[in-house]
Amino acid sequence: MERLRDRRTLTRYATTAVILLVIGTLFVQREVLSDDDDGAAASSSNSGAIGVIDSHRPDEGELAPDFALLSVDGERVALSDFRGKIVVLNFWATWCPPCRAEMPELQAAWEERGADGGDDGDIVVFAVDFDETAGEVSGFIDEFGLTFPVALDGGGSVAEHYGVRGFPATFFIDAEGVLRSKNLGPVFGALLPAGIAAADAGDSS
Repeated sequence: MERLRDRRTLTRYATTAVILLVIGTLFVQREVLSDDDDGAAASSSNSGAIGVIDSHRPDEGELAPDFALLSVDGERVALSDFRGKIVVLNFWATWCPPCRAEMPELQAAWEERGADGGDDGDIVVFAVDFDETAGEVSGFIDEFGLTFPVALDGGGSVAEHYGVRGFPATFFIDAEGVLRSKNLGPVFGALLPAGIAAADAGDSS
């Protein structure tokens, strides 16, 4: 009788231990899988995000806020993709007469010192169109023979974040990604080379 009671007690302890082990294993497994899923989601959101990525405002002498948009060909392009080169970041629209007027000068700068100038160049003209369709922008690109990168700011969230209230607006960013100067208006005449020179000087300081 005593032996039977001991056997039952051992059986209860063993059953309890097995149940606790199974529960513990399931809990650990759930936590690990949850952490992996969260990490994968975070990685996915960082690598594929569209729109403003850095929440800080664009201030001269500070890193320009990073963002990513789609090109007219549907490719994701981010401001940070151009780190290591001076960036002439131009916000514009096809219906804006001053934007149309300054485009040949931007194209000329790209041809002189950008990838069109050979050896990949040391500047990038990055044109961000405000809230228009790929078809509208493609027609404009063909009309002006533009060969620099052009992205679509659908809804205008990036322009708004950069404080753009009218078009065109151009931001000059050095090779380290620091905003060196900006021009809220067309960059006719000496304004474009002056902005590039400010980014050049900032990069060498």
